[in-house]
Amino acid sequence: MTAANLTRLYWAMRLGMAFIWLWTAYVSWYLYPQAESIAWLQRSGITSHTGQVFAASCLADLLMGIGSLVHARPWLWWMQCALVAGYSLVIALFLPEFLIHPFGPLTKNITLAIGLVFLALYEKSRG
Repeated sequence: MTAANLTRLYWAMRLGMAFIWLWTAYVSWYLYPQAESIAWLQRSGITSHTGQVFAASCLADLLMGIGSLVHARPWLWWMQCALVAGYSLVIALFLPEFLIHPFGPLTKNITLAIGLVFLALYEKSRG
């Protein structure tokens, strides 16, 4: 792979990650029924301040998206990888129906994590 192609892949991945985070924040806050998301948090063992936890997770997604656009650094990609792993683990343990969901909302996170590792390693190699 040429350096130019690698750079194009980097930017495609970076913009794609930003889109995923920003879209998730938007859909979670504005489009998807918040009551259902809060019910999932409660099923996951978060029974106190679930509204605030929900808002914080939407804000975290928004900040990850903005950071992906304007402040890409290896630590940002590793932080996103940890966040995806944490979200995935909680969902797998407490909402296991998503493990066998035909649209693969959890299993797709494996590919997402690989993309984040690529971004982190690419950033590290540049600086």
